[in-house]
Amino acid sequence: MKRLEFIGLDQEYYYEKLENGLELFFVPYKNKNNYAINYVTKYGSNVLKYKLEGEEKIAPPGIAHFLEHKMFESSDGIDPFTFTAQSGSYCNAMTSYTATRYVIEGNTNFKENLDYMIKFVNEPYFTEENVEKEKGIIIEEVKQYNDDIECMLDLETRKSIYKNHPIINDIGGTVETVSNITKDEIYDCYNTFYQPSNMFVVITGNFDVNEALDIIKNNKQLQERSQNKKFEILYDKEPDEITKSNVTLAVNLVKPKLSYNIKLPYESNKKFAYSIYISMFLSLVFGNSSKFWERMRREGKVTSFGYTKMNTNSHMSISILAETEKASELIKDIENELENINIEEKDIERLKKVWIASEVTMIDNISVTLDNIVDDIIEYGKLIDNKPALIRSINKTRLDEIIKNIDFNNKSVVLLEPKN
Repeated sequence: MKRLEFIGLDQEYYYEKLENGLELFFVPYKNKNNYAINYVTKYGSNVLKYKLEGEEKIAPPGIAHFLEHKMFESSDGIDPFTFTAQSGSYCNAMTSYTATRYVIEGNTNFKENLDYMIKFVNEPYFTEENVEKEKGIIIEEVKQYNDDIECMLDLETRKSIYKNHPIINDIGGTVETVSNITKDEIYDCYNTFYQPSNMFVVITGNFDVNEALDIIKNNKQLQERSQNKKFEILYDKEPDEITKSNVTLAVNLVKPKLSYNIKLPYESNKKFAYSIYISMFLSLVFGNSSKFWERMRREGKVTSFGYTKMNTNSHMSISILAETEKASELIKDIENELENINIEEKDIERLKKVWIASEVTMIDNISVTLDNIVDDIIEYGKLIDNKPALIRSINKTRLDEIIKNIDFNNKSVVLLEPKN
């Protein structure tokens, strides 16, 4: 294995790529008693159209999430929850727009849990009966999300920003799409996107690196899945323009909720560099220590306030989120702030120090480190192990240039109001 370092953070990690394409990222700690394992496929709910060995295929919305659920079935009746519970370990899985993660955490039975995880992810057991049985469970889950106000705001926000990108669909799909998913479709997606060459394993915490490598290499189920089929994920062209400039809905809630959104095209090969500057801009202008946030709170215009950003393969969107009973005033305040951005050098340098201190703190947390590695690989295609240096390289000239090139008129406003 290659021994590498998180530069400037006094922490080593190990990397190996197996012959079948599976990538391994190991971060051993000497001062921890626990460990965390993630087995990840670069396959999430955004993958609805793809080409497999030259043949174009269409997948229904929600199938990645459905597949994740069905991976917890086994032919011997011993599911991952039951197996890990025997040692008091934690087991879970989650599907996002871009990835599916299988998780085991614990402080005992590392060897057994790791071997079992590699086994069950590489040994699917789908039948007509267990697929039909799962539909009712997932449909209820979809209905719960449909009734959730935050999920509703998130969905309407995505639909206002994007036109063709599959991110306008919920991760779980719809009642209709879930109802029509078949066992054969699930196997097709599994055999395409759960190939070793499209997956990676991240382990952090207290464990032996060589022992972990031997367990994975010698796993029988993984050894039987050495063949990889070529596939290509397809996306319809997404326009740069916003899709809906204004959306107002009357729903069952107490206080109005607002999202103010801006759509940005970017060069995919410069995604991380661009993203870090956008994060700097958002934090300095709208962060919880910004003058704007303090003024909005003091004037009683917001109950809660924050921001987020979202990446797709071709665009980034930033959303300013608020709970407010003075939506029209808040919108004007946001627009005025965007028209009169004034970021000082000293504020950039101050935030750079805060971010670097945060990197130093986070590297000592095995769960946060693992999440950061997974996010890096999914978002940027590689582990970024020199973040302190990249943060130090942020400069006002480049930040001003990026802000100047943002079209703040390419915006949407989504407002959820109380029905009464």
